Amino acid sequence: MVTRPDSASFALGDKFETFLELEEKLAIYQKQNFVQLWIRDSRSVNAAKRRLTREVKDDLRYYEIKYCCIQGGVGFKSRGKGKRSASTFRQDCQMHISLRASEDGQALEVKSLSLNHNHELTQELFEHLPAQRKLPEETKKEAEHLLKLKANRKLIQQELSKQSNKIVLFKDLSNIQQRMKERESRNDVDCLVQTLKDKYGAVVDILTDADKVLKGLFFQDLQMQLRYRAYPEMISVDATYKLLEIRMPVYLVLNEDAMGESEIVAVCFLAEETAEGIGFFFDCLKKNNPHSTNVRVVMADKDIQERDVIKQKFDGAHVLICLFHTMRSFKREVSCEKMGISPGQKLLCFEILQKMAYSKNQDEYNTLHTQLVRDAPPPVVDYFNANWHPICDEWVMGMKFQVGNFLNTTNNRLESLNAKLKSVISRYSSLEEFLEKFYVILNALRTERDHTAAVMMQKRRVLPFSAGSAENEYFGFLTSYAADYVCKQLALSKRVSEPQDLSNGSYQIQTSEGLLTVLPNSCSCNFYASMHLPCRHVFAVRSLLKLPLFVPDLCDIRWSSHYYKANCRLLNQAHCVPESSSSICLESVDKPKILSQQQKFRKANILAGKLASVTSEVARIHFDQRIEVLEQLVKFWEDNKIAAVVEVTVSESGEQVQESASDQLVYK
Repeated sequence: MVTRPDSASFALGDKFETFLELEEKLAIYQKQNFVQLWIRDSRSVNAAKRRLTREVKDDLRYYEIKYCCIQGGVGFKSRGKGKRSASTFRQDCQMHISLRASEDGQALEVKSLSLNHNHELTQELFEHLPAQRKLPEETKKEAEHLLKLKANRKLIQQELSKQSNKIVLFKDLSNIQQRMKERESRNDVDCLVQTLKDKYGAVVDILTDADKVLKGLFFQDLQMQLRYRAYPEMISVDATYKLLEIRMPVYLVLNEDAMGESEIVAVCFLAEETAEGIGFFFDCLKKNNPHSTNVRVVMADKDIQERDVIKQKFDGAHVLICLFHTMRSFKREVSCEKMGISPGQKLLCFEILQKMAYSKNQDEYNTLHTQLVRDAPPPVVDYFNANWHPICDEWVMGMKFQVGNFLNTTNNRLESLNAKLKSVISRYSSLEEFLEKFYVILNALRTERDHTAAVMMQKRRVLPFSAGSAENEYFGFLTSYAADYVCKQLALSKRVSEPQDLSNGSYQIQTSEGLLTVLPNSCSCNFYASMHLPCRHVFAVRSLLKLPLFVPDLCDIRWSSHYYKANCRLLNQAHCVPESSSSICLESVDKPKILSQQQKFRKANILAGKLASVTSEVARIHFDQRIEVLEQLVKFWEDNKIAAVVEVTVSESGEQVQESASDQLVYK
């Protein structure tokens, strides 16, 4: 038993003329004695006046009030079934202070008290109580600011503890963050569209179904349109997942400028990666950007559904497959389990497939294909011939160079950008939070790009070449990024084997890519076809013919410094004219009346993928319960039974309550 008498203690008969006076003494008492009190029972003055005939001063606020130790009061009895771990502060401590209005009604008088405790009272334990850990409002605002900046939580904890002189737990930071989310509007499509239009001047297109449920949202701001208009030749497309709370993947479109820098030129959310959704995406891109007719290369993922839709929307453009995704698909599909092959056969097949992906030309690919057909097991050959051989020009490196991909063989630019997005945007963010943080990243990237442009215009490269040399001329005509490539080709031209004259104005040169046909102004090599810049072979032929090595017409205009400056954001912000003005376009699609079995399977497969994702993201106890539900559902459907879905909530008493639930995101 512990008794802690001191100067701030209470005694029978103590009187307090106002409730404020009582509160002040209680605060001192609690702090000095390391006790946390709570109001166990009370009756207000207003309630008491209904029965009393004598007057009671209003400043007392309470006619009677009883304070108990936080570890006392009525014992806690759980009404649950013991499935959840529960704990309570109640330890049957008998410490209490009871007060009642005095006979004259002018003061609160201590009528009963016990200052003994049945538990330890120390400053360390006292400081860990929830009421003592409560942070001041100023400190909470500082915490919110730091959490928005995604600062390290351990450093935030240390800083807040230093400022408030209180114990701060990670749980406290999580609670602050949760309250921030609750204060924000969540996934208001109307608000998002209005923000895009008013704040960012974006064009917005929305796709809904017949029930007005959101299926897709496309937007482009002015700067995105201008970058796309300036450099439309090649775009990269990829989706990043788990950014949005509404579980829609975020599609980004990227292009490359004359300095080799990447720029986001369009954004789209899609509920389903179907022909309808992908078609909406690229229809919006074309509608809002007339220069889409100049797109000649689209770099995408093999896993993107409906690749044929992209080919239809960009007629004449080449749809290429990222090298990384190609190799990942080979590893995933050519496995011992799926193909029924041995580990040795798997290793052999993968080595051949890898060499095929890196083939420099059609002849090298054909030789390796023959080897694959001869040495690989039939299941692998059948899989390859059905899925990859017909589209070899979309994934074989040498063939991709021939369509003008600016030496891009992967979607690494987009993968890098996706990593930056996920470093700032929290997993499963609301639409409002996503947009805010998306533009934080976008503005940061634009600032970096603008700085690159400023440095190029303000500083001159110190060159080791003599005045009037071809290298100096190219550095004056091209951007530094393109000029570096050309000067490297000039240096390599001295090591090219001697061109063989074909007597028709063309020459042949034997290279690692095979036998090339070269003219003074063109070449069949991968570099020339990919970059649209003069290659080492062209320079070798021109040197042989004593022709000038500096020829501006050999370079695509997109690489010239003049074109770069004419389309530079820094120099042209005041003269920007968008391809289309800020607007909102709402499209609605009718539900398909008749679906083929393949269409049904594809639609069900998309939903099954989402189901697998949300099932696997919970703790083990909830995961097992969800698996049990899915197994039961499968059993019902296998028996051709009808199943319905209801929401089950657990009350405080542990009882289960069933409620129907159906939540959809609707655009009004």
